[in-house]
Amino acid sequence: MRKSFLLSGLTLVAVAAVVGWQIWSPDEPARPSPMASVFEASDAYQFDPPAPGSYRLNRIKSAPDDRVLDIAGREHNLHDLTRGKISLVSFVYLTCGGVNGCPLAMSVLFDVHDASGDLPGLNEDVQLLTISFDPARDTVEAIETFAYPITSDEHASDKLDWQVLTTSGPQELTPILDGYGQVVDRSEDQETISHLLRLYLVDRQGDIRNVYGLGFLDPRLFLTDIETLLMEEAGA
Repeated sequence: MRKSFLLSGLTLVAVAAVVGWQIWSPDEPARPSPMASVFEASDAYQFDPPAPGSYRLNRIKSAPDDRVLDIAGREHNLHDLTRGKISLVSFVYLTCGGVNGCPLAMSVLFDVHDASGDLPGLNEDVQLLTISFDPARDTVEAIETFAYPITSDEHASDKLDWQVLTTSGPQELTPILDGYGQVVDRSEDQETISHLLRLYLVDRQGDIRNVYGLGFLDPRLFLTDIETLLMEEAGA
């Protein structure tokens, strides 16, 4: 499934200057990332990502820590899960039905997850983490059901590890949301949740290196940024 993205290449350059992309000009032909090439060219994309390694991703801030629960109900410190691998972190809630909300983000993440099966060895360096911000309804049992299509995939071992997580309650959740800058508003009865759609790229040391909003949910961009971080690690 491919998406229509809202921002033009010119807007991409403007935002890139804010988050720390450097050494790339829209007048230069984009040299596609070998990893991103697993996605076919499509007119649905309104820009092509810059060449991997032609820009830097600044360290925005350290990713926060607190306790989370996995689909088996085991408790972890979030730092223990993010350290050691490059992580693409997303925040969702399972009953979210907005067209440009969680379903869109999950669709793009499934695109990345599926494509990673054609990138041997990537799962040694990269993982996906999805965290619910509705712990009252997204219990351990609920997120286990949500994760079933991922865990039951017969080719899952060849793809990126994808952990779906929740928390015990607001005390554990709030510091995580605040630390990432994930804005969530709840109605007085707690039944309605509105939020800004954000995904976060976190490096092995636990630093946030990029933040993706609605106009940047491009799986090719995710993979190009990941390849740029891998090149940085290798000293390229």
